[in-house]
Amino acid sequence: MTKKKSNNTTKKSGSDISPLPWIAGALLILGCAVVAGFYWTSTMKVQEVYYEGNRLVAEEELRSIDIPTGTHPDSLNTLQIIEQFEAIPYIDQAAINVEPSGNVTIRITERQPIAMLAEGSRKAYVDKEGIRLPVTLGEGVNVPLVYGFSTRPIGDTLKSAGFKATADFLVQLRNKSVSDATISEVAWTDDGIVALTNQNGVKLIFGKEDFATRLRNWEAFYAKVIKQKGIESMRSIDMRFQGQIVTREKE
Repeated sequence: MTKKKSNNTTKKSGSDISPLPWIAGALLILGCAVVAGFYWTSTMKVQEVYYEGNRLVAEEELRSIDIPTGTHPDSLNTLQIIEQFEAIPYIDQAAINVEPSGNVTIRITERQPIAMLAEGSRKAYVDKEGIRLPVTLGEGVNVPLVYGFSTRPIGDTLKSAGFKATADFLVQLRNKSVSDATISEVAWTDDGIVALTNQNGVKLIFGKEDFATRLRNWEAFYAKVIKQKGIESMRSIDMRFQGQIVTREKE
C-alpha cells in the first residue's frame, strides 16, 4: 500500500518577514540625502541679490553696498553688510536671507517720515523717533511742514521735549483723517503746537498736551461750524480750553 506524503510546508505570515531590508533601504536613502545636501551646501554660490521692503530708498543706493556674487554664502560678512545697510538713514532694520537657489534677498524695514522740517530754505524729513532724514527719496511722501526745529545734521536725532510733544501730535494727526486732510503746516511755539489749515491758513492752537482730545474737538468743530460758516470767516481757533473752543473771527 502506497503511503501519501504529507505536505507540511506552511507560508510565513507578514509578521515573520524580517524588517532589516526595509531599514537598510531607508538608511540608504537618508544617507544619499545627507550626502546630496552636504554637496549642495559646499558648492552653493551667491547668484543674484534682490531687495524687499524698500519704497523710499532707491534701489541704486542699495546696490552701492557690495555683496559679491560667485562666492560661498559662508564667506559673506553678514553683520558688516547689515551694518552698512542700516547706516543708510532711511533704513531702520535689514536682514539677509540666502535661498536654496543661491539668490540672496535683503529684507528692508524703512523709517517712515511723519513731517518735513523746514528751516529757511533747508528742508529734511523726520520720523517719529526724531531721526532727521534727507529729502531725496525714491518716492515722495505727503506729510505736513513743521517749523521750529533744526534740519541738521541728517541722521541725527531730535531729543528735546518740544520735539517729543510735536511727534506725539503728528502721530495723532495721522490717525485722524479729517485733521490730516485739513492741516498743512505745524510749528512748535511758546504756546505749544500751532497749526495752519490748508485752506485760508487759519491758525489752530493745540497747546502742549492731550492732542487726541483736541484733534477730536477740532474735527467736531469743523463738521458743525466750519462747514456752515466757512473757513474764510475765521482768524484763529484755540482748542486749549477744556469744554470750549475759543475763536477769533474776521471783522
